[in-house]
Amino acid sequence: MGTLQLDIDGFIGAWGYSKSYIKNFLAAAGKGPVTIRVSSLGGDVDHALAIHDQFREHGQITIQLTGFNASAATLITLGAQKVIINSNSFYLIHKALAWVNEWGNMNPDDIDSVIAELEKQKLFLEKVTLQLAKMYSGKSGKPVAEILDLMKEETWLNAEEAFSWGFVDEINEPSTRENLLKNEKMITMLNYAELPIPCSIETIEDPVPGIIEKVTTTLKKTINSLFHMKQYITLNTLLAVPSLESSEEGIYLNENQVAVINTALEANQQIVTERDDAIALRNQAVTDRTNAIASLDAIDPAIAAATTLEAKIEAIRLHMAAKPAVAPSGVQTKQDPVPSADGVDWATLNALPHMQEEKY
Repeated sequence: MGTLQLDIDGFIGAWGYSKSYIKNFLAAAGKGPVTIRVSSLGGDVDHALAIHDQFREHGQITIQLTGFNASAATLITLGAQKVIINSNSFYLIHKALAWVNEWGNMNPDDIDSVIAELEKQKLFLEKVTLQLAKMYSGKSGKPVAEILDLMKEETWLNAEEAFSWGFVDEINEPSTRENLLKNEKMITMLNYAELPIPCSIETIEDPVPGIIEKVTTTLKKTINSLFHMKQYITLNTLLAVPSLESSEEGIYLNENQVAVINTALEANQQIVTERDDAIALRNQAVTDRTNAIASLDAIDPAIAAATTLEAKIEAIRLHMAAKPAVAPSGVQTKQDPVPSADGVDWATLNALPHMQEEKY
């Protein structure tokens, strides 16, 4: 059986070239040699790690990189027996990423919860990034610290640089060299994936001093104006769109999108108004309580000196008990009659005139 060939030219993951798809392909290929041409901007790290392991287990895998390859697409190459890159192709690695979409009205507890969750997610991403760096280090022979620095930079490496770093084993000179900066589809894909656009693909002799720089600047400006898709996450979520197209003139919104934003702003204003009303009521209650306490404190220094509500109540009770002809609750004075066992004040009753016996 000859060498089988597979093209991976799209998303690496469940909705593209999945680990199950690659597993089935390799199973059908048997143990014979397989050449895989890769031209992908990446995908899901979970699928990439699994595909990497499948390549390594198979053994006879040769990968040829064409065009732009980034992220998960470079990760799967680490499992190949041999990696070849075309001379006009590019290679990029970066730290692990995760989608973050937290927005809306939050109280302090909500914010603490979000921060805790983000901290947890950050630690996980750091763990994944370190593992990926070790894998790239194993292929290239470079220290993990240098790999982490390169991942942080998110810089496109040309073929020579990728070879110098040790990520690829060989540079292939294709029969036809393509200037990928003129490929509008590729530029759009780079922008959509939020990956940087290289300034140039190949070195061209400058026939007129400065002309290449001017052309390159103009080309980049035109490309960014036409194809650059900035991410406004909150608006994208509100409008249920993947991105908003922008240029130097601004951002385009249709009438329905403006209406959605206006409705959201009105709803938010209502929430703000209700919140302000609630705060005003709370502040008034605090003021009333403060005034009431001040009035009580003015009655007696002992009341003012009490630091707790219970202590103030006790101080007020003692103050009232100290008033003339007033005894503390539960304390019997001399003026109080002494009730008999049956509850009748017989002494008072017998002292009445009509209760006195007549003397003859």
